Amino acid sequence: MRTVWCGLLSVLMTCHVWAGDSALELADLIGGKEQYQRQSHQVLLEMIRKQPAMARYQRVVQRWAQEYLTWERMRAELAMTYHAHFTHQEIEQMVQFFRTPVGQKYVRYTPLMREEMIRIGQRLAREQQPRLIMMLRAAGAKVEMRQPASSATSSQSNSQ
Repeated sequence: MRTVWCGLLSVLMTCHVWAGDSALELADLIGGKEQYQRQSHQVLLEMIRKQPAMARYQRVVQRWAQEYLTWERMRAELAMTYHAHFTHQEIEQMVQFFRTPVGQKYVRYTPLMREEMIRIGQRLAREQQPRLIMMLRAAGAKVEMRQPASSATSSQSNSQ
C-alpha cells in the first residue's frame, strides 16, 4: 500500500505543462523564441565548423533541426524548468512584470548587460592579476607575470 501512495505522490508532484500555463507565457515574454532560434543557428554552425565533413550535409542538419529542435519543444521544457524552480505564484508575478514596458526593456537589455558584465569581470581580473601572482608565489607556485605583447616587444628592442 505504501508503494502505491509513493507512486501516486510522485505522479502528482510531476510538473506538467498545459496550454494555458503561465510558464509558457513567461517563456514567450522573455524573448525565448528569438533567443532560441539565434542560439540554435549558432550551435548548428559551430557543430559544422568543428566537423568540416558535415558541411556538405548542412541542409540535412538544418532540416533535422527544424523538425526536432523546435521552439515548441524547447518552450515546453523551459516551462517545466520554471515550475521546478519557482512556485505558480512566482511565475505569475514574473509574467506580470515581463508584460510591462520595464519588463520588456529588461529583456531587450539583458544580452547587452551580460556582455558588459563579462567585460567588467575581465577588466577586474586583469587589474588584480598582480595580487593573484603574489598569492600564487606565496603558495609556492612558480609563475611569471605575463606582459602585453607590445610592452614585451619594446623592452626587447630597448635592450639591444
